Parts: sequence; C-alpha cells; structure tokens
Amino acid sequence: MSNVLTPTQQVLKRWRMHRNALIQLAAKLPESGASWRPWSGGMSTLELLHHIAWTPDFFFAAIEGRDDLNIPPVPATIEEARQLLDELTKEHEAKISAYTDSDLQKEVTIKAFNITEPVVEVLHRLIGHEAHHKGQLITYARMLEIEPPFYVDLSV
Repeated sequence: MSNVLTPTQQVLKRWRMHRNALIQLAAKLPESGASWRPWSGGMSTLELLHHIAWTPDFFFAAIEGRDDLNIPPVPATIEEARQLLDELTKEHEAKISAYTDSDLQKEVTIKAFNITEPVVEVLHRLIGHEAHHKGQLITYARMLEIEPPFYVDLSV
C-alpha cells in the first residue's frame, strides 16, 4: 500500500491541518471574549470566527462560477459560531473531497482578484486565507489570556 497522496488528498490534508486547529481554538474561546476587538475598526472575536467559517465559500463560488456568496448571519454567541463552524466544516470538506485530480487542473477566475488560475491554486489561496486569519484569532486568544492550541493539527 502506497502512502503517496493524490493531489486532492494533499489539498484536503493541508486544509484539515488548519481547520482542525481552528476548531480546537474555537473550543477554547470564552463567551466573555465574543465582543472583544483589538481596535475600534477591527473584527470582534465573534466576527472573526464567523469570517473564517464562511469565507471558503468565496473561493468555492469562483470555482463553481457563482457570483452569489453563501454568507450566513453573524452568530449571536461563540457557541453558535462553533456550531456554524462545525456545519460548514462538513460542507466544505465534502466539496474539497469531491474534486477529482482533473478538476484541480481546470482554470477558473476569481473576479474580485482579476486572476485566472487552476482550481488547485484557488484551493491553496483558501488554505492561506484561513491560516492567516487563524493566526489572527490565535493572537486574539492570547490577548484574552487563552492558551491556544498548536497552530496546526499534526494528527491529520
């Protein structure tokens, strides 16, 4: 049996490493920190968690050729945000898992960025976006005196 991952499995593994760490981090966030924000114009902890949870759809919309985004309302509590994150994780994992290696090579356009590239590159942008904002949320956690988990889940 080979341990070589297909391109789709590689993308899924990289995404899960970050998403699982995000879920672990979200589990540690207290309700008392939901409205905390590092500056007046910054996202609150709750808004940032919401942003990370739904924005993969921005990238999926480009891949699917959709102009509309599926943006759920901002949850009222951290617990509701955790539930949204869990629901969207299942949905997003199913989407990524369904891409064939051939699908990954198809060229798509992200209109907002005015770029055309293979789906695999769009998925790497998705992972990079999520990793960036997860790092931001790790900083929020530290400022709220919460010890964050390791930045990636190495068990994936």
